[in-house]
Amino acid sequence: MKTLHIVDGDSCGGTLRVSRLAKGNDILSWRDALYTGPVPPDLTLRALSRVRSRFWTNGRRANEFDKRDAHLKSYNDYEHVALWFGPNCVLCQLSLMQLLSWFHEQRVSPKRLSWVALHGGELRPDQMTGAYASRQPITTAQTRLAERVWRAFRQPSPKPLARFLDADLDAIPSLRHVVKRILQEYPSTGHGLSRLENLLLREVQKGGTVRGAVAVGAILRNETVGDTLLLDMLESFVTAAHPLLKFAESSDSNSRKFHHGSILKLTQVGKRVLSGSADAIELNGIDRWIGGVHLKGTRVPWRWNEQLQTIISTG
Repeated sequence: MKTLHIVDGDSCGGTLRVSRLAKGNDILSWRDALYTGPVPPDLTLRALSRVRSRFWTNGRRANEFDKRDAHLKSYNDYEHVALWFGPNCVLCQLSLMQLLSWFHEQRVSPKRLSWVALHGGELRPDQMTGAYASRQPITTAQTRLAERVWRAFRQPSPKPLARFLDADLDAIPSLRHVVKRILQEYPSTGHGLSRLENLLLREVQKGGTVRGAVAVGAILRNETVGDTLLLDMLESFVTAAHPLLKFAESSDSNSRKFHHGSILKLTQVGKRVLSGSADAIELNGIDRWIGGVHLKGTRVPWRWNEQLQTIISTG
């Protein structure tokens, strides 16, 4: 069958080319880290892509995804579409939800779709044929579930998504882990940090003084997120009105800018936040999008409660 391979990034696409399992024109890299930045509801693919383009280019361009989307819309030139997205990965699963929801909107029969539930970028070229052979057909139940989760993720409240923590997700079992990871990026009731922010600060605390790139690398050994997101978090800790991190060197930090090689250590405020005696949001506020939710200011209406393992309303 003539197959369009939609992959989770350039690494997987490159390995596919080298393996000769697919030609370059039949490979579409779905590059958009949907776990960060605005993903508002009720927009067409074209309109959402323009929003995402402006986010990634700081408002400079709206056409970053035009070529990608045009390639996607050529799916009728193919007999089959293979979706290469790993399980238990927020980045991969959000992309998979977006694509399955879009194909559902186009009334594409699930029989034309299959899922390679592996991280293709971690495989060698000689492993790609076996990986492709392991693909499973997409079912109607999966497309319907994907559409529901994708719609919930884009709402201006986390409550619709939080309901999936207790829902029947047997059609795509890995979704429960992914939904929880998304919700854990809301500020904690204990200290106002998200799960990833807390991990980063704990990494600095553990080392005493740590180079930014080293702290990020330690997190990435167990997390499937981009290094840019983590580096941005570190920078925000340094540049906040009440910094949680500071430069470890004795030189004047006011004349220096944060970069991946900066050597960092906790401030007294950072230590208080980690101990739970101060709240990061009350101190420094927040300006962050999680799907369709824009968290902004020093008071937020929702937080993640670690004890209850769910989102709670705070006002």
